[in-house]
Amino acid sequence: MILLKKIAKTILIIIFVIVVIAVLFMKLWQPFGQGINDNDKKLYSEKTELFYDGTFHGNPEISVMNESKSEFSDHEQTVPKDKIPIHQLDSIPNTSDDDLKWVWFGHSSSMLQMQGLNILIDPAFSEYASPMQGFGAKRFSDLPISKENLPVIDVLVISHDHYDHLDYGTIKDIDDKVKSYCVPLGVEKHLIRFGVDENKIHSMAWWDEVKIGGLTITSTPGRHYTGRLPWQTNTTLWSGYVFQNEKYKAYYTGDTGYGEHFKEIYEKFGAMDFVILEDGQYDKSWEAIHLLPEQGIQAMKDLQAKWIVPVHWGTFSLSYHAWDDPIRQMTALAQKENMNVATPRIGEIVDYDNIQQFQEKWWEDIE
Repeated sequence: MILLKKIAKTILIIIFVIVVIAVLFMKLWQPFGQGINDNDKKLYSEKTELFYDGTFHGNPEISVMNESKSEFSDHEQTVPKDKIPIHQLDSIPNTSDDDLKWVWFGHSSSMLQMQGLNILIDPAFSEYASPMQGFGAKRFSDLPISKENLPVIDVLVISHDHYDHLDYGTIKDIDDKVKSYCVPLGVEKHLIRFGVDENKIHSMAWWDEVKIGGLTITSTPGRHYTGRLPWQTNTTLWSGYVFQNEKYKAYYTGDTGYGEHFKEIYEKFGAMDFVILEDGQYDKSWEAIHLLPEQGIQAMKDLQAKWIVPVHWGTFSLSYHAWDDPIRQMTALAQKENMNVATPRIGEIVDYDNIQQFQEKWWEDIE
């Protein structure tokens, strides 16, 4: 009996030590980001009616998961066997005020060039979309440019705080190139924890505007959720962005399910010249928070989009569909609807004046 008591006591001590270490790890490991405090909660509730009871809420409220069964089998090739062909870049040239150019880095990471500004969107350049490298979804396409060769970033925008969109390693490596950040409410806490100067950060509620050098950036609604730790769900906001100058209107959807917000964006801004559309990592069981291809087509109609480029695919596998299912479905559906979809390779610089040239179905040659 005495021996059993000693064993039980030892086990309890070991469990206690493990719990303490785990808690300390969660608090001290910078990539997890930073939670919000009571002052933040008061500020957010003053800035938006979407924040109450300690979290942000959708409009309308959504359920992240539903009871639908996945339409994809376990045999889908979620990662290609072959290397994805990319266009390697030594540099990204500056542009003029009249240009609209865009380059895709894979997944949702890209650079939009408008008004002579370099706008970096959701850069996730690490090997894994994870708080700890070596775990989680692994990159299966190469970066087209080294982080060292990126130009000065006038604005870095983040749509939400999931690891495939807000990447600690990338922020740490390129922050000295970044002049300013535009992020949804709450995400500023993560950036400050990462070491970013808070004076560079614009924290935005939906429909807030920031004007930079002749370009207006507006935070727009979406249907998604957030969180870098299970007990911090929706303590930060999620959003898309509209970029507008006197010549062009461009829109990045961010991660979102289909909803009335696309029509609202059209009503506020008019027809979109260029849409960076989420298209990938979807499933019927979570269609409330990610666009299925046919819903992406409907979003194009709602926005009266002249051209779209599909993103959120081609780099990280986070769903059950084949790695190229998003682009195959999107291009086929768009052709039936007589809608314009550009399909550049990762690393190709798309000039909006010649966007119709980017129609290669390069994924068809990859196993």
